[in-house]
Amino acid sequence: MITRKMKLMPFVLSTILVGSMTLAGCGKTGETTSTASPSTAGTETKAPSLEAKKLDPVTLKWYLPQGTFPDAKAVFAEMSKITKEKINADLDIELVDWGNYDQKMQAVLASGENVDLMFTSNWSNDYVSAVNKGAFMDITDLLKKYGTNILKQVPEKAWNAPKINGKLYGIINTQVLGKAPGMLINKTYADKYGLDASKVKKLEDLTPFLEKVAVGEKDKYAFNVKGNDDPLSYIGTALGIEYFADTNPGVMLINDNDTKIVNLFETKEYTAFLKLMHEWYQKGIIRRDAPTITDLAADEKAGKYITRIGVMNPDVAANQAERYGNGKPENVLTAQFSPAYMSTGSILGTLTAIPRTSKNPERAMMFYDLMYSDAKLFNLMNYGIENKHYKKVGDDLIETIPNSGYNVASGWEYGNMFNSYRTSPLQPKWFPVGPDMNNTAISSKLLGFSFDASKVKSELAQCAAVITEFNAGLITGALDPDTTLPKLNEKLKKAGMDKLLAEMQTQIDAWKVANKK
Repeated sequence: MITRKMKLMPFVLSTILVGSMTLAGCGKTGETTSTASPSTAGTETKAPSLEAKKLDPVTLKWYLPQGTFPDAKAVFAEMSKITKEKINADLDIELVDWGNYDQKMQAVLASGENVDLMFTSNWSNDYVSAVNKGAFMDITDLLKKYGTNILKQVPEKAWNAPKINGKLYGIINTQVLGKAPGMLINKTYADKYGLDASKVKKLEDLTPFLEKVAVGEKDKYAFNVKGNDDPLSYIGTALGIEYFADTNPGVMLINDNDTKIVNLFETKEYTAFLKLMHEWYQKGIIRRDAPTITDLAADEKAGKYITRIGVMNPDVAANQAERYGNGKPENVLTAQFSPAYMSTGSILGTLTAIPRTSKNPERAMMFYDLMYSDAKLFNLMNYGIENKHYKKVGDDLIETIPNSGYNVASGWEYGNMFNSYRTSPLQPKWFPVGPDMNNTAISSKLLGFSFDASKVKSELAQCAAVITEFNAGLITGALDPDTTLPKLNEKLKKAGMDKLLAEMQTQIDAWKVANKK
């Protein structure tokens, strides 16, 4: 999964809906909003309730998926100065390569190692599977006692998602928790070929523009897609589809009040999307070798792509300026296709858990609360040391220093991203934009539900194998859905799809009864 998702996460922030494996969530999916008062990046608030001098010294071990940074230890030492003063805790942070993170965490959890915090999600170090195995601690009471700043920033309705049998085992990493699907467009080419991005309301609207780009820009690629992409994780809600995993054929149509599970590959919505991809492939909008490509990072950084689908967050222009704006955020246009939509999967995409082996769970929660309340601590983790790894050019505006030795810039995977410095004057301040987006996001009818595949493991695996066989060709447009989908659906039937969908429906119906007012 990592090659499919990791490369895009700094852009997407929280969007992967892969493989949650239990019947979770006992809370109601109401629209109660957070009572948080806006804060400003750079502002520090008081430490958790206990004073540091009354606490025994501890060292907190924290695992995160990340790349390698030469100055990481120096940065973490600066962070420890803050945590030592406020909660008498030093930090031992270990960054694990994305490609090895899932395997490494399985080994760590199995070993019984003393670990205080670790990143978990529904796409790497699977949250629900770990909870089912008893690997994570119940933090329901710890969060109430030591996580007051966390609770202020996360909308109440969002806590339904990580609940399992009414209890919490994961802290929600605050960011824009609802996904607003749309398209990124390089303004240089929009101007050149006469595209008015404000009039783009759906993918089909881009066809005439992309045709011109494909003909006129032979050294570029009009549209970004590759064989191991998961397009539904970005654009599914714009198609009216809520799904559970990219290799599970069972989906729910968002406008279906009966919440019936249907086969994705028999829906008219997804069929139309695949036909559009096939049309674009035939017209040269999608590169011919797209089905076999798994990593486009180098071509993106070289500015070879003109458009791509994604999630339209407030910081998207700043984050993607290098790839889709010739290095200038003002040169990145966005077209949003539908309102922000909050689902179980969009929230489980980034959590932090306290493993059951932790010897200091109270202090771990105190520290994580600081990652929400102390903007200096958060931005040390995010951007490093001021004047060494970045320089300030405004109250909350910075310029990163190239090749400085540290620039994690992945606030979506730890703490409160709304504390993040801005890296472009065009990027709006996170307050109140971020909290407002969370509080106004449309809630899924199944917010808080996750699927337990234990009774249909074989059928799910067999269906996944069938989907994997055809998926790369379908999503890149290389395969004609008119001739391919009948073959795929026939194989899904033989793989046990009907039993799988029936089990999903049974669980959803039971969950609805349990959560009925």
